[in-house]
Amino acid sequence: MLDINTWPFVLAGTLAGVCITSLHGQVDPFAAESESAQEIGLEPAEPPRIFNLETAPEIDGVLEEIWQDGTLFSDAFKQVEPEEGAAPSQRTEVRLMRDSQNLFVGIRCFDSDPSAIIARAMTRDGAVGSDDNVSIVLDPKRDARSGYLFSINALGARSDARIVNGRSDSDWDANWYGRASIDDQGWTAEFVIPFRVLSIDPDSTTWGMNVERVIRRNNERVRLATADRDIRFTSMADAAVIGMFGDIDQGAGIDVKPFAKITVIDDGDDTDTLGSAGLDIFWKPTPSLTYVGTVNTDFAETEVDQRVINFTRFSIRFPEKRDFFLEDSGYFNFGGIRSTPVPFYSRRIGLSPQGEPETILLGGKLTGSIGDVNIGILDTWMSDSVENAQRNYFVGRAVVNVLEQSSVGLIFTAGNPQGTEDNYLGGMDFNYRTSEFAGDKTLTANLWFQQTFTGGRTGTDAYAMGARIAYPNDVISWRFGWARVGSNYFPALGYAQRVGIHEFFGGWRYRFRPDVDWIRHLDVGFGGFMVTGLEFEMESMDLDLDLIEVQFERGDTAYLNYTRERQVVDAPFTVANSLLIPAGDYSWNRLAIGGDTTSKEDLVLGGSFRWSGYYGGTRYEVTGNTRWQPMPSLLLGVQAQWNKIKLDTGDLTTVLVSGNANFYFTPNVSWTNLVQYDTESGTVGLNSRLRWIFQDGQEIFLVFNQNVEADDLEFTLARSEFIAKIGWTFSF
Repeated sequence: MLDINTWPFVLAGTLAGVCITSLHGQVDPFAAESESAQEIGLEPAEPPRIFNLETAPEIDGVLEEIWQDGTLFSDAFKQVEPEEGAAPSQRTEVRLMRDSQNLFVGIRCFDSDPSAIIARAMTRDGAVGSDDNVSIVLDPKRDARSGYLFSINALGARSDARIVNGRSDSDWDANWYGRASIDDQGWTAEFVIPFRVLSIDPDSTTWGMNVERVIRRNNERVRLATADRDIRFTSMADAAVIGMFGDIDQGAGIDVKPFAKITVIDDGDDTDTLGSAGLDIFWKPTPSLTYVGTVNTDFAETEVDQRVINFTRFSIRFPEKRDFFLEDSGYFNFGGIRSTPVPFYSRRIGLSPQGEPETILLGGKLTGSIGDVNIGILDTWMSDSVENAQRNYFVGRAVVNVLEQSSVGLIFTAGNPQGTEDNYLGGMDFNYRTSEFAGDKTLTANLWFQQTFTGGRTGTDAYAMGARIAYPNDVISWRFGWARVGSNYFPALGYAQRVGIHEFFGGWRYRFRPDVDWIRHLDVGFGGFMVTGLEFEMESMDLDLDLIEVQFERGDTAYLNYTRERQVVDAPFTVANSLLIPAGDYSWNRLAIGGDTTSKEDLVLGGSFRWSGYYGGTRYEVTGNTRWQPMPSLLLGVQAQWNKIKLDTGDLTTVLVSGNANFYFTPNVSWTNLVQYDTESGTVGLNSRLRWIFQDGQEIFLVFNQNVEADDLEFTLARSEFIAKIGWTFSF
């Protein structure tokens, strides 16, 4: 039997062995790729070849005469929404060209009424989807599982994402370029996608590709290939095929990005000025692998967390916002788990339990693929300032492609940021996916197992396991699953909301599309979960009935929801650090109504009202949000939440308010401001960020943070912080 001292290293060795075997065991990778592509029905007899050019076009958003030589895709677009398979209301032409270093994409979006084009977003990775926009997905390896998404709106605002094992990672950012312009025929867009930012199989002469256009005033989506509501646009198994013939030059594959930062802190008594510098290195050791190394890592430009008032007895899992951990984070996804228990939660590294930053001295990350194996390896070393915890944290992940669209994988973690004792985790998962179930439907399934080992802890029930199956289609959608989390399960680098439980969850939804001009669709359904102890004694239950959810043709939405909830509280706890909830068995009902107006208008309004019981008492909750963007360069928004709780142990009223005032001078220069206040902390927080992107990888940040103590409308400046940071990428 393997003990705690040997098991983790056996798993780590297995992880490395899978990667090495894949690297040296591919006798004819192109032959394997072609066979797989033919099996899933994507390989045409002669895919269209991309036109090779010697002189690159000028990228200014205007399609010059040189684009007439590009490979043309026209008259193949079909509607996905509102009428599946119908001809588009407007014509779209796509032209492709390439040289040895770049793929060039030119798109002409014809429009019979150019004055009706909707375009507001101007910032990188902004709300491009709310505007008239075009998107491209590429599968350079033709593995039907992974790829890239590039989007641009009619003003030239860009966004991108990486697709890993069928899931989109919108936090991925690449150094690419695009411009757009509106004219009397509609609007045009130009993309320049360097091959160096893509993971490529150099032996493959075909790529997967699809294009989607959104005509926002009609809420219309048209697609080049697979105009099917049951198929996601990012499904690489259902993309068209293009011929990518010719040499591909990715350069030396080395980007060096030094940065320098000055920080001025005023705590009311003293003012300190601090300087620091660091270095990020990006290297592609092979066309399909990317290594990122970081020295004296800094996250000064990272957005602050949105404030939350916790009305539950469990900790809140805040989202990751730091670029180093966001980039290629999809390679560490495991078992289809989106909430708990996740084996790796990157906010365990470099952030204290209170959310305060801790210094990362060194970090390294290797992501990409070796043959049919996707890998993700992360290793970080913390500074001496980290106390009462280990300082070296390691995560390794390997996923092997099997069947047509599925995978099987391993994960291993080592290190403990929550204590000094050794902690290891090992796990394996199987992820099934097909877009050809019952002909043309999508079906997914996940099966996973995790085991933790912690020095100094006794007990054998330190494992977690689970299964999930889902049918995520348009008319009918359902999902069901189960998980068991042992009482001694402790993922020091992961996140588990609670241990010693069984969880059962699921849901079902039916979508009507009535023949009514002003309604797009109606949804009804149910969902929920039940959590029990290991002996199946009740802990929590939540049953939601979606009585009706309406999406109107304009894009407005409205819903009515009923919930039956039960909570068995073993020990007293406090809500919002003030209101005591005694131990007991509580059940109550909740009714919620709400809606939002369409995002295609200058002014967007939304809100909800909830009435419910609450641990033997009552709770009223009102939320509201508004966004006003009278012009592309200005966005104003307010979000508010009000709660009134009445219990036998006392009453509680909470308020949480935030406001945005954002200025977008160009797609590359923005000034964003966020103000937040909540009654739990009694403080006002201001986060102001000026970002100037000279070009991707070369940017300046000016950040100002201000905390203000608010007591009965008396305001006292508590802490001020000003940060200036510059980062500049040098490519080789």
